[in-house]
Amino acid sequence: MLLSGIDVWGLVGIMMVLLFIFMSNTSPYHGVSVDRATAVHSTPMPGAIKEDAMRIFVMRDGRVYFGNHVVAMEDLPNEIRERVRNGAERKIYLAVDARAKYGDAEKVLDQIQVSGIRDVSFLTEKPYR
Repeated sequence: MLLSGIDVWGLVGIMMVLLFIFMSNTSPYHGVSVDRATAVHSTPMPGAIKEDAMRIFVMRDGRVYFGNHVVAMEDLPNEIRERVRNGAERKIYLAVDARAKYGDAEKVLDQIQVSGIRDVSFLTEKPYR
């Protein structure tokens, strides 16, 4: 079928390819993408994809994201306390990039402890078989 000299099915095919590319580049964690470490015994964490879940991402370059925004390490405890005051679950979902420095992850864990949160779940991937 031709529409003004354009093959409609070709256009639909191109749109589908663009849609799949877009979908593969988005994260279920609302905008922040981390190459998470793999762990054989990973278990699903459905609570991590809730809109109000407290997710912290440690990037390979040392940046720290709390939700969708970059946060300074020293501001992290106050950000967490504020979210808890506003009714968030007292649980942190921590995603650390597989190539991040151990020291950066350790500093984030220290700041989480300062905030008073003891329930921390690491977000990992199952290895591909």
